[in-house]
Amino acid sequence: MNATKIIFNPKDPFRVISVDNQIDRLNIYVQSKRKSSHCPNCLEASSRTHSYYTRKFMDLPSFGKSTTIFLRARKFYCRTDECPFKVFTERFNDHFEPYKRLTNRLSETLLKIALEAGGKSGERICRQCSIGISDSTLLRIIYNADLPNCKEVIALGVDDWAIKKRDRYGSILVDLTTNKPIALLADREENTLTAWLKDRPEIQIVSRDRYGNYQRAASKGAPQAVQVTDRWHLLKNLGEAVRKVIDREHASMKKVRTVYKETRQAKIEPPKSLASERQHEKFREVKKMLNEGVSIKEIARTFKMSRITIRKYRYCEELPRRNYPSPSGLEKHLTYIKERLKEVPELQLKQLLAELTDRGYPGAYSTLSDGLARYGFALGKKRGRKTILPSNLALWRPSKTSMLFFGDKQKLTTQEQDILEGLCKQSVTLNQTREIVVQFRQMMLKERTSAGLKEWIWKVENSAIPELRGFANGLLQDFEPVKNAFDYPWSNGPVEGNVNKLKTIKRQMYGRSSLNLLERRLVLTPS
Repeated sequence: MNATKIIFNPKDPFRVISVDNQIDRLNIYVQSKRKSSHCPNCLEASSRTHSYYTRKFMDLPSFGKSTTIFLRARKFYCRTDECPFKVFTERFNDHFEPYKRLTNRLSETLLKIALEAGGKSGERICRQCSIGISDSTLLRIIYNADLPNCKEVIALGVDDWAIKKRDRYGSILVDLTTNKPIALLADREENTLTAWLKDRPEIQIVSRDRYGNYQRAASKGAPQAVQVTDRWHLLKNLGEAVRKVIDREHASMKKVRTVYKETRQAKIEPPKSLASERQHEKFREVKKMLNEGVSIKEIARTFKMSRITIRKYRYCEELPRRNYPSPSGLEKHLTYIKERLKEVPELQLKQLLAELTDRGYPGAYSTLSDGLARYGFALGKKRGRKTILPSNLALWRPSKTSMLFFGDKQKLTTQEQDILEGLCKQSVTLNQTREIVVQFRQMMLKERTSAGLKEWIWKVENSAIPELRGFANGLLQDFEPVKNAFDYPWSNGPVEGNVNKLKTIKRQMYGRSSLNLLERRLVLTPS
């Protein structure tokens, strides 16, 4: 078969003169079949040849060998007297760009590799594919690529992302109609986003969280747009308020833990508080000063405490727990461990680990050692005699328990339903909280309408639960966007997904990339 038909398409104006097959390289000599060429300035055709010269291009590898194309190009005289280009070189924009040393098809392939793998990693991949390219060249290809036009965005999603956590933050902008990122901003300040929005008056929808700078920027930069508060953030803020209520109702949780039975035969003793007597005494002193009308600022200065903590103490009857044990997978084996230590008092930790591994314990040697120490067990002569803690400790953490208030009751397990019913029976506040959360969830996720939102806010404001009243007051301050969250289908879900993608790319570059490079890799990478 003719080599020209293999290397080029039938319509391409090239002819292969010869192919030099070396040990690790393939050299292909090519010339043009055109009789004339158009001047790049005046676009007039000319067939009057001035001279010949050779151009060298790196192409895609062939048969595991690096490939180089040597193109015999021509220069032509321009036949237009007024044209400043008296001599011009013929152009082949479909395959060989002017001043380039790579073919277009190789440049497209390298751009995809660089976007997915980056500089150094992309260079190593190219070496395995017989492409001799440097990491600097790969990054240069990314910088030279054209960013897509973002002047036709109708629905915009905005969220923040950490350039350096707890220090510097930027903003990510996503086209919600295509779910693709379109830009990264260097900060999350109001003026930056306002200026970006003013250049794009075609935006009709802005989806955002409840961050104040985004709220003001959307109002100033895109007054014609409809603002929509993200539903996930609304549920998250409500969950934080519910957790504060559960923290305050610590006494009710203790009562439920005391009466709740893991089995029919044995009661589960609640874990003891880790607070010291001095912390309990400070709590009582703070409560006394609050009852006497001392200001929160004065109490915070006296005890060197946070004002947020003092506000929480105002509604607490006893000192809430600060530390809750996290499940590690060891809890369901505690009864077996206790029996084994009775049978073999001198049982070695390594032997116990082997037995627990056969029973399905996923932890390692150090994890088992730390877990036994936390539960009061010591192997050998120092073996302790502590109470076996329950295997459902995760459900007693406020962060986990608050999730029961948001879950569909039909989908909860029997154990979770018993816990939820026990909490609601022991505390009128928690029972009322459960009703309020169910109504909010019903409006947002099932009815998908804001018809009863004002009545819900009025009901919460007239309740005796300060944490939920604060949440309701926050909704009133941003009522229209919150109302649109119930009525419109837009949300920040695609934005959150692109934030995760951005974190992956950022970590792949070890956090050392410039904002320009990070933006190009995020925007140009195919979804």
